[in-house]
Amino acid sequence: MENKIEWNLKEIFENEESLEKAIKELYELIEKIKESKGKLASSVDEVYKCYKNLEKALELHEKIYAYAMLKYHQDMSNQQSMKLYKRIENITTVFSEAESFISPEMSKIEDEKLEEYLKDDRMKEYEKTIRNIMKEKKHILSEEVEGILAQYSEIFSSNENAYDVFTNTEFIFDDIIDQKGKRLKMTSALYSEYLMNKNENIRKQAFESMYSLYKKHINTITELYLSRVKQRIISSKIRHYKSSLDQATNNDDSNIKVYETLLEEVNKNLYLNHEYIKLKAKLLNKEKVNMYDVYVNTLDIEDKKIEYNEAKEIVLEALMPMGKEYTDMLKYAFENNWLDVYAKDNKMSGAYSMGIHTVHPFVLLNYINSSRDVSTIAHELGHSMHSYYASKNQNIINANYTIMVAEVASTVNEIILANYLINKEKDKNKKAALINEQLDMIRATLVRQAMFAEFEKEVHSKIENGESLTSDNLNEIYFKLVKKYFGESAIIDDYIKYEWARIPHFYRCFYVYKYSTGITSAIVIASKILAGESGYVEKYINMLSQGGAKDSLTLLKSVDVDLEKPETYEIAFKYFEKNLKELKDLIDN
Repeated sequence: MENKIEWNLKEIFENEESLEKAIKELYELIEKIKESKGKLASSVDEVYKCYKNLEKALELHEKIYAYAMLKYHQDMSNQQSMKLYKRIENITTVFSEAESFISPEMSKIEDEKLEEYLKDDRMKEYEKTIRNIMKEKKHILSEEVEGILAQYSEIFSSNENAYDVFTNTEFIFDDIIDQKGKRLKMTSALYSEYLMNKNENIRKQAFESMYSLYKKHINTITELYLSRVKQRIISSKIRHYKSSLDQATNNDDSNIKVYETLLEEVNKNLYLNHEYIKLKAKLLNKEKVNMYDVYVNTLDIEDKKIEYNEAKEIVLEALMPMGKEYTDMLKYAFENNWLDVYAKDNKMSGAYSMGIHTVHPFVLLNYINSSRDVSTIAHELGHSMHSYYASKNQNIINANYTIMVAEVASTVNEIILANYLINKEKDKNKKAALINEQLDMIRATLVRQAMFAEFEKEVHSKIENGESLTSDNLNEIYFKLVKKYFGESAIIDDYIKYEWARIPHFYRCFYVYKYSTGITSAIVIASKILAGESGYVEKYINMLSQGGAKDSLTLLKSVDVDLEKPETYEIAFKYFEKNLKELKDLIDN
C-alpha cells in the first residue's frame, strides 16, 4: 500500500545480532584508538594507524547511531527503541572522550615534522584534517583540558535544554476564539498556522497569546540566554580567539568578514524589504501592516492536494536542469525507499535527511498531500544528494561538510522547483501567489535571519565589552532592529520586542547567519543553473562531491560564490527585486 512507504533499516543492520556485533567492533576500535595515545609524535606509522582506526570507528558509529535514531523516530512511543537510542547516546560520549586526545597531541608536534608526515602517500586522505590542526594549534588546549571539556559537553548545552523543556512543556497559552465563537487551542506548533490565517482577529489573538506568555517569563529566559552567551564568550577566551564571533565563524570554515559583509549588504538593501512590506499592506487593504500580518499570504492560493506519486514526478521534472545523472539518482532514491513518507502516530515530526556514509541517505517526511510538502521533498533530497556525492567520493572524515554549505544544496533545489512552478502556472492570480510565496521565503531566510544575526552580534559585543544586560536591554536592542528592518509601512507592536526570547537558535550562538549566507549562495547557484551556463552543473556537482575535503569558502568560490564580496549579495537582492517587480506587474494588470 502507498501509505506504507517506509525505510528498510535492514540496509543498515540485518538484525539485532549484527547491530550488537557492530557495537562490539566499535568498542574494540575505541580501544585501538586509545592505544595510540602518547605515540603520535613517534612516527608517521602511528599517526596513520590512529587515523585509520578513527575512520573505521566513525563509519561504524555513524551506522549504529543512525540505526538507533531512525528506528526511534519511526515510533517514538516504542520503549525498546527509546532505550536503544539512549544507550547509543552513551556510546557516543565514550567515543568522544576516547578520541579527544588526538587533536591536542597532534597540535604539540612541530609543523616541520607534520609536513614530513604529509609527504607519506597514505596520509593524503587525512591532509585536510591535519592542516586544520596546524592552523588551529593556538586554539587547541592541553590533552587534559580537552578531555575535561568533552566530559562537560552535556552540561554546556544545559541552558538550551532547560529553555527547550521550559518553553515546550511548561508554556500554556491562552486559547483563541474564532469568528463563530469556537475555542481554538493555541500551541507553539500551531502558532505559524494561525499567523497565516486570512482572519486578522485570529492572527492578532495568536500573536498576543504567544508574546504575553514570553513577556511574563522574560526574566527567566533572559538569564538562560545570557548565561549561554557568557559561556561562549568564556570558551572563546580560553581558546585564545579574538571574540566569540571569531570562534563561531572560524568553526564554520568562515570568518568575521563574511558575517560583516552580509550585515552591511542586507542593511544596504533594506529598502527592498520595506517595499515588500508596503506591497503587503496594499494587498491587505491596510495603510500599514501589523507584525501579526507579516506571514499571511495576501494572495489566495489553493493548497492543492497532491498525491505522493504526483509529487515525485513534479520534483523530477522541475529538477531536470540539474542533469540526467542527478535526476537518475533521485529516481533511484524514490524507487528504493530512501524516504519514510507519511505522517503517522508517534512518528518524529518535521522532516530531515540523514546521510550514512557506507549505506545511503535516509529522508524523514510527514507527507500529508499538501502542495507545500512537494517543496519539502525537493529540499530534503538536496541534502541527500549532497551526502550521496560526498560519501561516494570522500572518506568519512572528508565527506562531512560544514553547516556553512549544508543548506545550500537543499535551497538550490527549492529555488529551482519554485521557478518551475511559477513558469508553468498560466493563471495570473496563482502565479502571483507563487511569486509572493517565494518572496516570503527569501525575506524570512535572508533578511529576517540577518536581523537575528545583527541582534546576536550586538548582544555578544556589549557583554564582551563589560556591559551588564537586563531583559529591558535585550528588548530594546531587538525592538530597534525590528523598526529598522521593517520600515515605515509596519506598525511595530510593543509585543514584538519579546520575539528574540522565542528563537531557540540563539542558544547555538551565531548560527542563524548561515541561513542568510546559505540562501544567498543558493540563489547565485540556482540562477546560473537555470540560465544554462555551460559546464556549471558539472562544476556544482563537483563541489557537492568534495564534501568537506576543502574549506567551505573555497568550495563556494569553486562555483563562483564569494561570500566576502558585496557582489554576491547584490545578485541575491537583484533576484528578489526582479520577483518583486513581476509580482507588482501581475497585481497592477
